[in-house]
Amino acid sequence: MDDLILKHVLYNSIKYDKVDANSILGKVIAERPESKNNIKSVIRLINEKIREVSRLSPDERKEKLEQYDFRKKEEKKELELPNVKGKVIMRFAPNPNGPIHIGHARQAILNSYFCEKYKGEFILRFDDTDAKIKTPLKEAYKWIEEDIKWLGIKTKKVIRQSSRFDIYYRYAEQLIKKNHAYVCTCKNFKELVDKRIECPCRRSSPEENIREWKLMFTKYKEGDAALRIKTNINDKNPAVREWPAFRIIDKGKHPYKKAKVWPLLNFASAIDDYEFKITNIVRGIDLRISDERQGYIYKYFGWKYPETVYTGKLLFKNLKSTSEIKKLIQEKKLTGWDDLRLGTLKALRRRGFKAEAIRNFILSMGLNRNDVNVDISNLESFNKDIIDKEANRYFVVFNPKKIKIDAPDMNVKVPLHPEFERGFRNFKTKQEFYIQDTIEKGKLYRFMHLFNFKDNKFVSKELDKEAKLIHWLPVSKYLVNIEVLMDDNSTRKGFGESSLKRIKERTIVQAERNFFMILEKKLKNKLIFVYTHR
Repeated sequence: MDDLILKHVLYNSIKYDKVDANSILGKVIAERPESKNNIKSVIRLINEKIREVSRLSPDERKEKLEQYDFRKKEEKKELELPNVKGKVIMRFAPNPNGPIHIGHARQAILNSYFCEKYKGEFILRFDDTDAKIKTPLKEAYKWIEEDIKWLGIKTKKVIRQSSRFDIYYRYAEQLIKKNHAYVCTCKNFKELVDKRIECPCRRSSPEENIREWKLMFTKYKEGDAALRIKTNINDKNPAVREWPAFRIIDKGKHPYKKAKVWPLLNFASAIDDYEFKITNIVRGIDLRISDERQGYIYKYFGWKYPETVYTGKLLFKNLKSTSEIKKLIQEKKLTGWDDLRLGTLKALRRRGFKAEAIRNFILSMGLNRNDVNVDISNLESFNKDIIDKEANRYFVVFNPKKIKIDAPDMNVKVPLHPEFERGFRNFKTKQEFYIQDTIEKGKLYRFMHLFNFKDNKFVSKELDKEAKLIHWLPVSKYLVNIEVLMDDNSTRKGFGESSLKRIKERTIVQAERNFFMILEKKLKNKLIFVYTHR
């Protein structure tokens, strides 16, 4: 705490003629919110450091300031891809059954990062061949493209797997003719494969399988037949044994494609990765089985599989899955995909999170194979690094209570930002104020940037280490009504200073001693904000 205060006092003394104790206090609280719990000690230390610095010459102050960094400097380890040879082409392949959430963003950002690093190409591919369980939403294609663009990712191509069925069918027939795939109609297939027993269909000739394959498009119904890839029936992992490449769906609900025979994810992905010359893949370690399954197709065609790097899961506390969110929206328990309680990029963007903060946060975790458990506060700290400099400060009092203080009329100028010269807001005060704190008899208080008072009587203007710092607004007809939608879907109401009327929608501000918030809507008689974070 000593060092934190000293560096700000030194900086303030060099930049300005006079050290502003209130400004120092604001910076300390911004960096260490917990210091509000011991405000008297903090104010005492600020006054001590101001006196200490005042005894130094300008050169001594500059020399001492050089010992302090205003930001923590961590040694960043450059992320690398293994075995990079020639042009790098990578892809991000979401299922468009909803918008991107922060977990999905990890793979998108990592893949795009390496494309930038190696001057390669980034492909956005919609893995949208599930017309029954994780059915695509028509709107989600656009949402995902918007999210990718917002993240600052440059896309070379956008591909929908649902538009490439003829290509998948052609490769399937080639595998059948090569005797590497077969149509299975066994009802007890799982029982057989779990016991490492080949099903009778596996022994059918390629000619018989071509006939069966054609029947999948005409005669067979859903559940009657599936095209399977021949693998090692004794593979230690049952999920790899004779895995399904195509299935029949009689009543698909796909927004773009009508078909009866549908490729499964591993088949379509294997073909696309080859056709679009994907060189490297960064994917979650939970998808490692995909490499084993798709490896058979690559082996049968004599292709080289892309270099693959795995990461652990990014586990956010209380982060809901896409299917959970969809259900809760249908049940009217969530207001939509941008509900502030969610971890979707739509929700985070609405709250005022910056794409740069999300990118920095993701890259800071590197390529760790272990699952990473994080709280939203981890991401908030990265966002605060950015918006703390951008956001101007304003007075807002929530659940306002009116008090009267026996004090002289005053005019006060308060800076828009404690660190940067962006101008001031002007306040005229009389004896009536709005506050949100509870006032106790016999206790000394200080209105920020104004004066100290006790038992509703003015005491002094000077910063007093014994005074409890509280927030205020002068009672005035020019104040603006404020509503803030919080991250738990509750609403906080109050008054804001008149200067807030001049800001534009989607501007992030800091309600001093409360939190950061972003202006969502300007109405005739009030301003609607969305909570960002503290």
